[in-house]
Amino acid sequence: MPIVTTPTGVRLCYDTFGDPDSPPLLLIQGLGAHLLGWRHELCQHIADAGFHVVRFDNRDVGLSQKFPQGGYDLTDLAADAHGLLAALDLAPAHVVGQSMGGMIAQQLALDHPEAVRSLALLYTSPSTAYFAGADLVDDRMAMPRAQTREEAVELYLRNEEPCLSTGYPADLDWLRELGGLMWDRDYDPDGIVRQFEAIIEAKDRTEALRDVALPTAILHGDGDRLISASASKAMHEEIPGSTLTIFPGMGHELPRALWSEIIALIAANAGRAA
Repeated sequence: MPIVTTPTGVRLCYDTFGDPDSPPLLLIQGLGAHLLGWRHELCQHIADAGFHVVRFDNRDVGLSQKFPQGGYDLTDLAADAHGLLAALDLAPAHVVGQSMGGMIAQQLALDHPEAVRSLALLYTSPSTAYFAGADLVDDRMAMPRAQTREEAVELYLRNEEPCLSTGYPADLDWLRELGGLMWDRDYDPDGIVRQFEAIIEAKDRTEALRDVALPTAILHGDGDRLISASASKAMHEEIPGSTLTIFPGMGHELPRALWSEIIALIAANAGRAA
């Protein structure tokens, strides 16, 4: 996978799907998640819907640059995403973010609105006030460091258990595969801690979202144990003209059974930008 250096000097790993002449769509990952978490098949389906899809590793995870000194916040992560679009000459782009990635997407729209065509915010939040499973997050952060690939896979399954949906079957085979692939690419729990610190230190964006003048689709599941669906309802109330979809039985994940509906909502929202 290629590495690009942003105008601010941050090295980010990324890859792409679809026709480069199609409208660009940037996928932003959540806490500690490698770009592989945007499943290859899902990315291809989004590309087939008419987009040039870009996924990337946020700083401090995967093959992107590590920041052992920490000290950054969500504005820096948003600046990374903006820098990636600039380096690849893809701005303005449709932007889709899940969980922490949705927080980064919000900040990107606030700090660099000229670089964003539309927003899709998936099970995310305008502040930490809506973290329904704070104890679950603490448990995840306190997990021991794996010593082998097998341990890493089992720890990843434990890590993802609170994210599973009540209304859809768990794809444990995929989670095992993903846990192993993340070990193979780069295993660095310390980077996840630094990313989490960036979330905790972030300012409440609720009132600022009133200034978002972009087509925005907000999606959440009523079975999300980590971030309450009330977070998405709050964002919907603040972002003018936004749409809100709450999926019954969906947790803090994207069940395969909902992919076609989710992609249709993202595509319809992107169409509003035209």
